Amino acid sequence: MTMNASGIRDISRVLQISPNTVLAIIKAAAQTVTEPTVPKQIKNLEIDEFWSFVGKKANQRWTWYGFDRERKQIVASVNGRRTDANCRALYEKIKPAKIGKFHTDQWASYPKVLPEQKHQIGKAGTLNIERRNLTFRTRIKRLQRRTICFSKSDVMHDAVLKLHIHHLNPLHHQI
Repeated sequence: MTMNASGIRDISRVLQISPNTVLAIIKAAAQTVTEPTVPKQIKNLEIDEFWSFVGKKANQRWTWYGFDRERKQIVASVNGRRTDANCRALYEKIKPAKIGKFHTDQWASYPKVLPEQKHQIGKAGTLNIERRNLTFRTRIKRLQRRTICFSKSDVMHDAVLKLHIHHLNPLHHQI
């Protein structure tokens, strides 16, 4: 139900269980999910980040992730601030793969971290990942821009995103 834009209280009311039980189930489910496997080769990797918050809008939480265009799957992600360090953390996760091209927008962290000769900047190269951002915002209520639903803790925020990434990645494409 979380993957289909239901909030914790909505799930609690429909299933007639405590909100704390819902939270515990989501946390436990997220702990059983492994990180996506980074393929050995990626022809085109789109990288982007999207904004959300935890508790209040001043407490920004950014999700950075890499999207394999050909396999149509998310290969790695990092949650945190919009910093060069988190961009670097994402790059470290995907670094073992042989990557043909990195496609990003014009955010200043990318040229500092990604290899210049393989880095292509422009909206034309990030159409797929921008569409994926919309899917995140549509399906996860706490990511919608105008809603009263929001994460109250980093742990729950990251757990829901981890479950959603696992849910979005097609099983037959995982390596």
